[in-house]
This record gives sequence, C-alpha cells and structure tokens, in this order.
Amino acid sequence: MLRTTRSDPAHTAPAGLRWGFAGLALAWYAVTTFGTLRLPNFTVVFVLGVLVMLSVEPDAGTPRRGVAPTRRNLVLALSAVVCFVPVALGMNLLLGRISIELGHAVLATLAAVCVAVPRLADTRELTTPAVLGHRELIIGITSLVAGARAYQAGETVVAMVAFAVMLPVVMVVRRMRLGACSPGRLRRRTWALQAGNLWIFLALLAAAAVPGTFSVWRSYAPGAGELIVVAFGVGLAAAAVLVAFPRRRISLMANALAVLGSVFLVVQLVGTVSAPRDAVTIGVPLTGRWEAISAGRSALVNNHWTLAVQRDALDIVMVVDGKTSQGDRSRLESFPIFGQPLLAVADGRVTEVVDGRPDLPVGDTTWQAMAGNHVVLDIGGGHYVLYGHLRQGSLRVHEGEQVRRGQVVGQVGDSGNSGEPHLHLQVQNRPTFDVEDRSIRTLPILFDGATVSDVRRGDSVQPLA
Repeated sequence: MLRTTRSDPAHTAPAGLRWGFAGLALAWYAVTTFGTLRLPNFTVVFVLGVLVMLSVEPDAGTPRRGVAPTRRNLVLALSAVVCFVPVALGMNLLLGRISIELGHAVLATLAAVCVAVPRLADTRELTTPAVLGHRELIIGITSLVAGARAYQAGETVVAMVAFAVMLPVVMVVRRMRLGACSPGRLRRRTWALQAGNLWIFLALLAAAAVPGTFSVWRSYAPGAGELIVVAFGVGLAAAAVLVAFPRRRISLMANALAVLGSVFLVVQLVGTVSAPRDAVTIGVPLTGRWEAISAGRSALVNNHWTLAVQRDALDIVMVVDGKTSQGDRSRLESFPIFGQPLLAVADGRVTEVVDGRPDLPVGDTTWQAMAGNHVVLDIGGGHYVLYGHLRQGSLRVHEGEQVRRGQVVGQVGDSGNSGEPHLHLQVQNRPTFDVEDRSIRTLPILFDGATVSDVRRGDSVQPLA
C-alpha cells in the first residue's frame, strides 16, 4: 500500500477523482484491446499511461516524496521487465504459437501491465527533493512502452510526428504550471549536460526525416505531406528553444529516455544508409514508373522491418502529382496502380497461386489471409518471389507453370491486409507464404534494368530504356 503524507492542497486531486481516472484507464484498456476501436498502438498506450498517471497524486504536491529503493519496488521492476520483453520483441515471438489476432491482444495486455505496474510503486518522504516522482515514473515507463509498440507496429513515422507536435505543448504547460529558469541556468554543469542531451536527441530526430521518411504521408494523408513536414520541423524547433529554459529540477526520466531515443535513432539512421547483405537481383515488376512507399533497412523507411517474415519487403505504388490516388479516393479505380499488369521478375516456376479473395474497400484491412491473392515464383538458388495483394480474378498463371522474365502473372489489387491498392513484393526462402510461418525469412532486393537498384522509401523507379 502506498504511504501517504500531507501535501499542498493546490496540487492534490480528490481521491474520488483519482479513482475515477483509474476506472477510465481500465475501460480504455478494455475498449482498445477487445473492442472495435482501432487506433495506432502508441496512442493507445500513451492515453492509458496518462489516465494511470492521473490516478496518483501530482509530484508537485509532495516534492520530497519519491519512488523508494525498496524490495517491493524491485519485484515490481522485475515484473515490468518480464512483461516488457515480449512487447519489445513484438509479434515475432508469438507467430506460429498463437493466432495473430490473439497475439495483438496479448501484446496489448502486456503493454498495459507495464504501464499499470508503476502505479503500485512504493513511495516515501525523502530528506531532499525526490529524484524520481511517482507520476514521472509512470509517464516515463509509458513513453518507453509506447515507443516500443510504435516500432513493432510499423508506426515509427507517425509516432515521430505526433511526438514533435505534442512535445513543445507539454513543455510549455509544465513550465507555466511548475515554473522555469532563465537560460543562465545552463551555465551550471548539470543543467548544461541535460540541455546537451536533449538537443542531441532533437537533432537526431530531425535528421531521421531526411532519408525519404516522410514520403509515406502521400498514402497516409494525401495532400497534407508538406503541412506535416512543416509541423514536424516547427515542433522540434520550438522544443529546442524551450530546452534553454529548463525547469528547476533535473528530470532523471527525461534524460534517460533521451539517451535511449538517441541510440535508437543512430541505429536506424545507420541501417537506412547501409549496404544490403546477401541481396538477390531481380527484374522490375511493373512496366511504368513506380515509387516505393515502404522499402529499406530500418524502421524509418520500411514498415515491414520488425516482422521477420516480411522484413525486406517493398510496398509499391504509383504517384501522380504527389498523390497515390486521383479523384474519389474511395474508389479502387482512382489509384493509378490498381489493375496494373505485373511482370515475372525472372525466369522461374510458379509454386503457389491464391485467387478468389475480394478486393477490399479502400482503408479496410484484415488479419485473415494477409497477403490476399498472391503468387509465389521460384527463381532458383532457394529464392522465391512473393507478389501480394493482387486483384481478384486477375491471375494468369497456375501452380507448376514455367514463366519467363517479363511475362504477365496478374494485376495489382487491394486484397488482404492492404489499406489501399499497392504491390507487396519480397524475396524469401520458402515456396509458399503464410504470415504465421515462422520459417520464412526474407532477403534484400536489388533491381536489374531499373533507374534505381537498391530501392528505399521515396525512391522513384522505372525500367531502363
């Protein structure tokens, strides 16, 4: 049980209100995990964490009350780590053991436990202002879990923008409520080190937008890409300025999260520009100009990166006037790539054909038969090419058929787990595809006879004349 002490009434919420927030947190978990409300994973976690945070007394009300190094807290910390490991590893740990639908519920539940466990942390009065407050612990763990969920769910870019836009707002509010120091405070070593740590993180976050990262917004938010880039840049610039006006107390959790974030971004940026290993060279799958909306070797440019069965896959669209669709976006025919003929990328033999899956309405997705209508082509050397999300009834090949490079095998569609018409292309080690097949591994792709060989997100590609 949490020990209590007298606190400043101005900073203390009534017990009934705090329990109300706890009830809202439980309801939010139930609705988002088992209901039909589908939101970005990091948003679900962060809202849950805020509700849990509001269920305890504000740190400002009892500045000397902090999280104590007790046996109970050690057990809670170990419990949180045990729950966090599967969240950090993502679906790879669960595929093939349980259904993918149940896997999402399990990961969401473990994430919720990670966020809720700090609510039970033991606190006590200290002789000096607390290094780590109760609310600070909760929101810090929440940020860590939300980041892990965003990474594993392929939501890294969305989370980056949301973070950049909200960060300066939160910083302003906290400085207005709790006070802030002048830039002169940075002459003190501790505050200077904190500012440097935060500025490095913000600079790396800005750099993460350079390698074509934000071109994915052509699909996510057509026509709003430039506005999103501006909002991202303005948010980071505002946050950088606010760092120069620090709060009176050093934030242990904020500094730890900034260090972890910087390490993560360095790893992802290096991966983005790294050369491929054991790449397989194939021909182009389309006759016209196309663009990779998801491709490369980091979570910054490839939404598939964290799932082993599709890690090196590409998502391909056609872009006209900066958009993946023209006119009524609810119509499949408004997407230039819909119905485009697909070419065999090499001589080979067809090892799997699945047809008959319906093309879903734009925006709809499914966890069942995620590749939708698809073809798998054996191109030799233990390498197989998967074409996913094909148009219903468009396949022109059958299992066992020999095909020649450039031969039409089908058309681009919107079947399976596809938010809009596009081609999912990957080279793998197995002759069939099932997202729950743990034995499937992908290989990097190089394109022969194309204007770009090693394709990353945002690259525009067409066959050489």
